Amino acid sequence: MVQDNDKLAVLGGTPIRAEPYPAWPQAERAELEQVGRVLEGQRWFAGPRGDDPESLGVEFARRFAKMHGADFAHPVANGSVAIEIALRALGVSPGDEVIVPCYTFLSTATSVLMLGAIPVFADIDPRTYCLDPADVARKISEATAAVIPVHLGGQMADMPALQELCKGKGIAIVEDCAQAIGAGLPGGRAGTWGQAATFSFQSNKTITAGEGGLVMAGDPEIAERLRAFTAFGRLAGEGAGRSSAYVSQLLSSNYRLSEMQAAVLLAQLEKFPGQDQRRQENAAYLNQDISQIPGLEHISDGKEESRHGYYYYLLRYQPDEFAGLAPQRLAAALAAEGVPFLPGDTAPIYHNPVFRPENLTQFLCPEVLERYRTVVNLDDPGCPQAEEACNRTLILRHQVLLGSREDMDDILEALAKVRRLCPQLTDK
Repeated sequence: MVQDNDKLAVLGGTPIRAEPYPAWPQAERAELEQVGRVLEGQRWFAGPRGDDPESLGVEFARRFAKMHGADFAHPVANGSVAIEIALRALGVSPGDEVIVPCYTFLSTATSVLMLGAIPVFADIDPRTYCLDPADVARKISEATAAVIPVHLGGQMADMPALQELCKGKGIAIVEDCAQAIGAGLPGGRAGTWGQAATFSFQSNKTITAGEGGLVMAGDPEIAERLRAFTAFGRLAGEGAGRSSAYVSQLLSSNYRLSEMQAAVLLAQLEKFPGQDQRRQENAAYLNQDISQIPGLEHISDGKEESRHGYYYYLLRYQPDEFAGLAPQRLAAALAAEGVPFLPGDTAPIYHNPVFRPENLTQFLCPEVLERYRTVVNLDDPGCPQAEEACNRTLILRHQVLLGSREDMDDILEALAKVRRLCPQLTDK
């Protein structure tokens, strides 16, 4: 008979650990004090354009930009509308094509559709799970207006290669940095490689106010358009007969960040360097021993000079080393051992029904919809690496990396145990 200590916890054995890992989000006195600063001051509004110099949102954006070495940043309501605003500011129009990765959160691509433009799905590099520049090159056409690299899980995409591809072709780069706060490559931090960049402060992010986002740019003209599209299309210093702050020149809506959220973000920003350092140290510790467990690989470009944002600690596994089990079953077995692994994405985003042409008839004009049908082959999108990744990826969220060194040892022990005993699951 199999002994209790030789049985997976998911089958009734003794788990590796019972104590929980750090929770997220984390709020302390600093968040309360910053929110109190708003309430007591009765300044709950960042101004008609969301850029009043004294607003907390402007203060946060200035400090966030400095942390990333950026010239300009502006707070917005969330990371999804940040992508829409960035594309609008760069002149992306209905019918334009925008190349996006297919292994990402779906709003990277739905934000393109919100403008009436066409998302063209490109494959990922299996070493990084970010856009594969070679596949981007294959999918560039005369209609390509922009490329949106996503720094997935905090791992930077190959920005030098993508810059070289887009250079001289009139193709803009919008970095989706939602998962890459503080990440970087030699030559620049996340958000400084493209014509525009976007960040998210949604509840799971490493700096969060529950919701919230931010746009970045280096060119002053693009920066002004980003401000305008955040607040009803209001350009600075224009208008006649009344305050120019309330005159709109461009069609847009209200995507401003509230002062309450900005207050929380300021407190979160103060804590970020220390938390980031803890994640970096614990990830480095895991990396030393992960490779000693057969069939496991940490998703990373492997370059010491790169800085990973560690929103996710991503693992790729060889199915034949884990009894051919699907990510969902492996993650459940690891979670039962007390380590909160999650399966990676179960399918590339183009499998989501929202991208079916029949579901877009109310949102795209007939001419663009017909081009979408021609350009986007959802039955055979040509992204085999992304399809493969969905069958062999495990995730640890960033808050797990805020644990102790002993907590990291439990992760390694749980992985080794599940690999050794996973054949027990094949008959269940």
